[in-house]
Amino acid sequence: MFSERLDPIIIKLPYGNYEEKDFEAALNEAVERRSARTRVADSELENAMLYVLSYPTVYIVYSGKGSRYSAKNEYTVYVGETNDIRHRTIEHLKIDSRRRDDWYAIAEAISQDDDAFHQYVISHPMFNKSLTLDVENRLMHYLSSTDCVKKLNNRRTNAQGMYYTSNQFDGIFSKIWLGLHKDDPDLFPAEEIIRDSALFKASPFHRLSPHQMDAEESILTQLDMLFSASQSSQTGADRATPPKLIFVQGAAGTGKTVLLSHLFYRIATEVGIQGGTYSEDEEHLSPNYTQNGELSAYILVNHKEQVHVYNQIALKLGLQRKSNEVVMLPSQFINRFSETNEHGRGIPDKPRGVADIVLIDEAHLLTTQGTQGYSGKNQLYDILHRARVVIAVFDPEQILQARQQWHSSVLRRLFPNDELTGGNACNIGTISDFDTVELGEEDELPSVSVDVAHVRLEQQFRIAASAGIVQWIDRFAAGEGIGPIPCDQIELGPDEKPIRLPYDIQVFDSPVDLFEAIARKAQLPASGWNGSGLSRVLATYDWKYSSSKNDEDPQGLWNVTMHCDSAGHWHMGLAEGDNEGYIPGNADSRRFCKPWNYQLTDPAPRAIDKDLAWAEKPYTINEIGSTFTIQGFDLNYSGVIIGPSVKYRDGKIIFDNHASRNYLATNKRKDLDNDYTEQNLQHELNVLLKRGVHGLYLFAVDAELQRRLKECSDERC
Repeated sequence: MFSERLDPIIIKLPYGNYEEKDFEAALNEAVERRSARTRVADSELENAMLYVLSYPTVYIVYSGKGSRYSAKNEYTVYVGETNDIRHRTIEHLKIDSRRRDDWYAIAEAISQDDDAFHQYVISHPMFNKSLTLDVENRLMHYLSSTDCVKKLNNRRTNAQGMYYTSNQFDGIFSKIWLGLHKDDPDLFPAEEIIRDSALFKASPFHRLSPHQMDAEESILTQLDMLFSASQSSQTGADRATPPKLIFVQGAAGTGKTVLLSHLFYRIATEVGIQGGTYSEDEEHLSPNYTQNGELSAYILVNHKEQVHVYNQIALKLGLQRKSNEVVMLPSQFINRFSETNEHGRGIPDKPRGVADIVLIDEAHLLTTQGTQGYSGKNQLYDILHRARVVIAVFDPEQILQARQQWHSSVLRRLFPNDELTGGNACNIGTISDFDTVELGEEDELPSVSVDVAHVRLEQQFRIAASAGIVQWIDRFAAGEGIGPIPCDQIELGPDEKPIRLPYDIQVFDSPVDLFEAIARKAQLPASGWNGSGLSRVLATYDWKYSSSKNDEDPQGLWNVTMHCDSAGHWHMGLAEGDNEGYIPGNADSRRFCKPWNYQLTDPAPRAIDKDLAWAEKPYTINEIGSTFTIQGFDLNYSGVIIGPSVKYRDGKIIFDNHASRNYLATNKRKDLDNDYTEQNLQHELNVLLKRGVHGLYLFAVDAELQRRLKECSDERC
């Protein structure tokens, strides 16, 4: 029987058809497809019908239409779960259509065309309430990461904790997704494609760890208290109460972005933002923050690639009607909430209006001086003048540029008691008490009082490795030393099947060998645990790059270049007399020349690919990535070419700002009390070394550093 094989039952039918006979016909059609492979007894059919109509199910309502820009369809999708699929279908079409725009549109479309929308109904002998909620949540997670899904409705996160059968969830879901993939590979791409997506990794539908859940709940509790207490007394013009600033801290890969994304989605769906996104017919929490139950909330990040990812997620999930409405760059937010000059640009020292909540991802990328697109002196200061609560993800080890550095006295006030470096005073997963801090004096700005609290995450999620491997990478990235590379072991699941291979650290004799190894990894399909798939080569910014064309290169490209001499030593630049530049498919093992990121053009452009992050575009395997393209993103395998700005002398790691081409890192600021240039280069190395989930491949230009890395690789057990 179905129950003996523990296979999912997946049927498909037009969405307007909800009589019992319609479900029977759809089930018979599914059985006919299955009976070509295995015989289905009458008793199995009766049981399957019982599971579909009388037991918990998960359903997917969808409509696909052709795109002007792609051969693939573009889909609108709704995902839900219910204990009575027929009653739920009737409820959506007859009741929800009178009070919700999305269901009204579906009902109208069906009234004009019976095939306008279809429905998958998924059942399984093991389904219970918790399991169906988990399946619903992961379907939302996967579908929100699918390029062809343009609108995804549901508006809640349902990841469950431990429950009976929770240990079988992954296997059951994989069978469900495989069945859906076979029926419609466009709407349901292979799992490995989904998991490599930048949208997947920033999605609000991840299951949070206990510490992440504690952190989120403590922040939401504070928001509830703050807005409930002030709803009758505080208005946008009343700023007697200091703004609140909550720092979310943690090293690279500790799940800060996932927490922020999840938190923003909960605020949007459980309370409502920007005119309301809350769905009345779904379970939710509804703290009475404001009189109309809605907040103005925004999410900012000072990184264009990540803004693009967040914009896609917010559009798919209906959190904004158009790009840059609730997701934007910090400079855009400051301009929007400012009086404007005669040129229409916002004036940073003349705020206009106040947002309720502002979430800032990668807040360490905020600038602390004016730039071409920002005329103020400190972006966090200006944001705090325009918000009642700011929740900022901050990792000081990812500050990369002079314009992002802070006065040391300000950092001491914002992060007292070793909180900046994760000392004992930091609250792991729980928000600290608020302390009042004065900001502005060092930047010669009017002083403002800010109530500051902290919450910290520590569990490493990105690097799938043992504690010894993580510590080795941490020490190297911090410039503290390079010891023998520890051993790592295969990790087995409860069923004794491998769920993680040993983390793969290799030191290559040449950049050519490293590049070819990464290219091979990129061509292999990912399976979720073996580390193949999305892989790219990265480098420290030690080779020149400019937005203008390179007049000395035949193709006008700026390249990462090296050559090998007759003694087998690698040197910066191409050999004397070599003026050919980048040669696609070049097989010369003694010559390395690859263009920096954002320079090659797609040989087979598809409009749908414009929404992909740099590393997801297939042709970028022939480019070299930098912190400008990879910060905040994951790779399965990362190959890192360490240029001459990182050296090894007398047993110590040295950062040489004279060997760097990154003027944004090496530029010295006269207004700061310290020279942060070497620290910026160390942070650059830190970011690059912590991109690989399953492996890290290394090559160093500096001969002594390369020799030390080889020794440490050879000394491993």
